[in-house]
Amino acid sequence: MTASPESTLDPVSEAAVEWLVQFHSGEMTEADQARHRAWLAAHPQHQLVWQRLSGSLHAQFGAARAVAAPKAAAAMGDVMGQALAHAQRRGSSRRRLLSGALAIGGVSAGALLLADRQMPWRQMTADLRTGTGERHAFTLPDGSELLLDARSAVDLDFSESRRRVALRQGALLVQAQPASNGLAPFEVLSRHGRIQALGTRFTVRLQESYTRVGMLEHATRLTTAAGASQVLDEGHSARFDTLSIDADDINPQAEAAWQRGMLEVHNRPLGEVVQALRAYRRGFVRISAQAAALRVYGNYALDDSDRALDALAATLPITVRVYQRGWLVVIEAA
Repeated sequence: MTASPESTLDPVSEAAVEWLVQFHSGEMTEADQARHRAWLAAHPQHQLVWQRLSGSLHAQFGAARAVAAPKAAAAMGDVMGQALAHAQRRGSSRRRLLSGALAIGGVSAGALLLADRQMPWRQMTADLRTGTGERHAFTLPDGSELLLDARSAVDLDFSESRRRVALRQGALLVQAQPASNGLAPFEVLSRHGRIQALGTRFTVRLQESYTRVGMLEHATRLTTAAGASQVLDEGHSARFDTLSIDADDINPQAEAAWQRGMLEVHNRPLGEVVQALRAYRRGFVRISAQAAALRVYGNYALDDSDRALDALAATLPITVRVYQRGWLVVIEAA
């Protein structure tokens, strides 16, 4: 099966869900409420998405609230807050909660994002995929070895005339069998273009506006959707969008450190580091624009994102606030 890569949910929906979780965390301060009101007022779309999200999920628990109110309204409080807190404590409960929410007619994109944090539901039709915090190795039909990073998905198209891996989300590391003995060229496709293996081992990471490639052994040929082409040699990295190809200063070995459960960064923006950590957390991480622009150096354990966040807080001028035992993390410049 071959399919074009799918885009991620829009930032407004993601922000609305994160506000919802914080709103019902029991730790919403007056300053947080002021920021929430400012976010709602910043753009009409914010108000629209917020109303769709909160209305959809509150409808799911409205009946339970009505039944409980006569007997224990004061003790129960907001049913939505209780449900989110209980879902945080028990993963199976969270799955049942989300299954119910998704069954509502006209459920909002934000509600779907809640389910997506447990497992990338939009990629359930992919040929190969990984969930949050999961890395997995696969042997492809031609004998090539493929490793998927957390929250990654690919489709396969293998026949006598072609060997193609379409990256729909996330990142991969491939050890490709060479195009010999009658094998067709090995290609990795993304929404921005294609990578043809002229050698054996390389990484590919799909971002919203570009695709990044790190060459570990031999070479690849990068071709954008518009037709621009360039050979990428061993030891070099590049990024390309649909029009052009640019050199990237990231060391390919550092880019591939995720295969060992590590995140190695040298003078990278904190926003990029947080994006990598999100693939290893089932909760939400919000970061302000000012904090996201800070530059980061260091090595961080992907499989222990709490420890990574602690290390970032200890070395950067930021505040890291944790709600609901890690279900929501808010990072701001100090």
